[in-house]
Amino acid sequence: MKNFLWVAALIGLAACSSSDEKKVDANTLTSTSFEEIAGWGVDMGTLSRERAHTGVYALKVDNAHDFSLTYDVVVGQVSPRKIKKINVHGWVFLPSTNTNAILGLQVTDPSQDNKAIWGDGIKMDEAVKDYNKWVEVSKDMEMPAELAPTHHLKMYLWRAGAIDPVYADDLSIQVIE
Repeated sequence: MKNFLWVAALIGLAACSSSDEKKVDANTLTSTSFEEIAGWGVDMGTLSRERAHTGVYALKVDNAHDFSLTYDVVVGQVSPRKIKKINVHGWVFLPSTNTNAILGLQVTDPSQDNKAIWGDGIKMDEAVKDYNKWVEVSKDMEMPAELAPTHHLKMYLWRAGAIDPVYADDLSIQVIE
C-alpha cells in the first residue's frame, strides 16, 4: 500500500508539470515572448498588450518611447565560452513604411563607464517588406574580438525616428560560434 501511494504521488506530480515549457539549449542566451516580464517593476509603457505575436505582450516603441525595455546581461554570466558570432531572431509588426526602427544590439564595458564598444542591429526598413502583419526577422552578427566576460550585452528596440508604432515579440539570441 505504501508503494502504491508513492507511485500515485509521483504520477500526480508528473501530471502537474507543464509540457509547454520552453526548451532552451546551451547556445541560447535569451528567448522571450515577454509574458514573464509584466509585473516585475518595468516601465509598462513599452510593454504592450495592443499586439502580440504569441501570448499577450510585445515590445512597443512609438512617439512617446524612443527605446523599449532593454535586455542587459553580463556576458560571462550567460556563456562560459568566448562568443564569436550570434544570431538575433524575432518577429516584428510594422503598420507602414513609416517605421524605420532598429532591433539593436550593443556591447558595453562597465570598466569604461559603460562605454559602447560594439553595436549592430536589424534595420526594419531593410529587413521588412510586408506591412500590417507579423514578419520574421533574423541576422547573424560577428561579435567584437575584444569581447570580455565582464562586458554587457544589450538588446532593445529603438524607434530611430519611426513615425508609426513598431512592435517586436518572441526575441532570441543564440550563440553560433
